[in-house]
Amino acid sequence: MKEGKNIKTRQSNFELMRIISMFMIVLWHCISHSNILLRTTGNINFLLNLIFMFTAVHVNSFILLSGYFGYKNEFNIKKLFATINSVWFYKAIYALIFVGLGLVTMSYFDLFLFLTPLNYSYSFGTFYWFINVYIVLYILTPFINKLIKHLSKEQFRKLLILLILFLSTIPFITINQVINNDGYQVISFIMLYLIGAYFGKYKIKDNYHFKNYSKNKCQLIFIILLLFILVVDFCMLTTSSYLENNSSTFLCYIKSIIDFQKISFSSPIIIFESIIYLLLFETLNFKSKFINNVSKLMFGVYLVHENLFVYNHIYKYLPLGTSGELYGKSVILILFFMAIGIFIVSVIIEWFRQLLFKLIGKTKLAKNISNKFYDYIKAF
Repeated sequence: MKEGKNIKTRQSNFELMRIISMFMIVLWHCISHSNILLRTTGNINFLLNLIFMFTAVHVNSFILLSGYFGYKNEFNIKKLFATINSVWFYKAIYALIFVGLGLVTMSYFDLFLFLTPLNYSYSFGTFYWFINVYIVLYILTPFINKLIKHLSKEQFRKLLILLILFLSTIPFITINQVINNDGYQVISFIMLYLIGAYFGKYKIKDNYHFKNYSKNKCQLIFIILLLFILVVDFCMLTTSSYLENNSSTFLCYIKSIIDFQKISFSSPIIIFESIIYLLLFETLNFKSKFINNVSKLMFGVYLVHENLFVYNHIYKYLPLGTSGELYGKSVILILFFMAIGIFIVSVIIEWFRQLLFKLIGKTKLAKNISNKFYDYIKAF
């Protein structure tokens, strides 16, 4: 979920994008795991749904960035195992905590699965779905990048048009009845990676539609487009509310499409919004060591707060809880404060985790084990 070999090569505009996208993920999870969409009514419920729809660019934005930078990078086995090690660490820590507190009972078979690279447990379900799909994508990137290298710009553009047609538009208008893709599959990540790579390889500032525009004018265009998408989301939600309990088959079908749009990362509307979101940050140009350092913690923020044990047991104790009706405008304010709190705590925990790993990594024993392991992998 992050590219660049060191801070010097990091572009703070895109690092800021990662931070904002991760906060959107936390906010999205606060809404979904607290079930507040089912526990609110009226204008509050409408506004929550609007926030839920508009912030759905978060997952796509990370994959777009992976393609934007990754198409020209070599496969890095150390990066792959660093990702797996981070996941293992949090799975093990949370298992010890929740089993130790008696909140979770774990069989020996589940314990065995916890020691494998699979983010899966027989009794509890899938841990970190994003990581599972992302790891497969990353393993495939050397082959995808080779394809990108040999495609002409016109061929690349035609490929993207076909992918968006078959993997986004058709699933959207048929509600997954013809081709099933809701954005949680590897094929969807490959499509997003290719889209990001296209805009990384062929910068928008060099496009004949934009190259004569100033940076400020480009920013204004992208902001207007994002506001337009917000209006589209507003209209879709209004239409969905109007069509509630409608008996017409066609109108029920339209409502189903709108409801599908809210939860599908493969929706053409969300993909378009994700691209505009990426291009807006591309127009920014600044350097910030603080933002670059905080951005390195974003992967850990996901691992800390989205562990299956955490959201199955912790959310009921948070301010909004997970049951009972919610009323009043304060729900929105509490939601954002809750998301900010979870985000900050997750950042702090991940900072300590990285510090611990650095200290362990500097020991002679760890260096010897690491060198022998990677030598074996390379030889294999």
